[in-house]
Amino acid sequence: MLPEERREAIVEKVNRSDRVTVDELIEEFGVSGATIRRDLASLAEEGHIERFHGGALPSSTGSDSSSDSHGEVQNPSGKRAIAEQAIQELDEGDAVFFDTGTTAMAVARAIPEALSLLVATNSPETAFELREACGEVKVVGDSLRQTSDALVGRGAESYLRKTNFDVVFLESDAVQADGSLSVSNEDEARIKSLLCEGGRQVILVADGGKLDGQSFREFATLEDIDVFITDVTVEQDLREVLDRADVRVVDGLLAVN
Repeated sequence: MLPEERREAIVEKVNRSDRVTVDELIEEFGVSGATIRRDLASLAEEGHIERFHGGALPSSTGSDSSSDSHGEVQNPSGKRAIAEQAIQELDEGDAVFFDTGTTAMAVARAIPEALSLLVATNSPETAFELREACGEVKVVGDSLRQTSDALVGRGAESYLRKTNFDVVFLESDAVQADGSLSVSNEDEARIKSLLCEGGRQVILVADGGKLDGQSFREFATLEDIDVFITDVTVEQDLREVLDRADVRVVDGLLAVN
């Protein structure tokens, strides 16, 4: 098989399977790990896939790296696994903020109706999900960003400076290997920084596509996070950063046995 044919086959497999590991690709195509990693690096650079430590996810677009141009959520199985774990962190009567993004929205969708919460969000889509389980929802923000559907603005920033939450479900466009958290827009970065300051327990929810990346504007570091929930198994270098930051890690939710 020619390299171009192999790469086309890799993209088809990733899109069909939702996620694949390097080991699976080595076994299927009968080439070395170095060859597969070069293939994945090339395909990711061209935008055909997204890489995570040890494998690949379907390509995604948009500032939150979670949905394609038709609005289809990428890595739905990973996000569901994260959501099912994340709701275990909630207690009756908690005041909870849901950041903008499809992983936080998956958490909102997973909330059992029997659990009574005070909820707020800067995402109109997530607000509709929360209304189903929680009833009244505080929607925070002045203007709606076109690319990410995030509500931002001075009113939102003022509200967050004066409000404390028991739990914040936070998203990041990228979780860098050095522990930096970054996002593509300055207005959203200010909102996220305030969420880190105003949450008694800040829970970062991020699937494997967000790891070891970098975006435009840093808004926090892992020092500002209490819990990190991800579907993939965290690599040793990032785990050491998390350990130094005293972050509780829940990972490997979709680990391949």
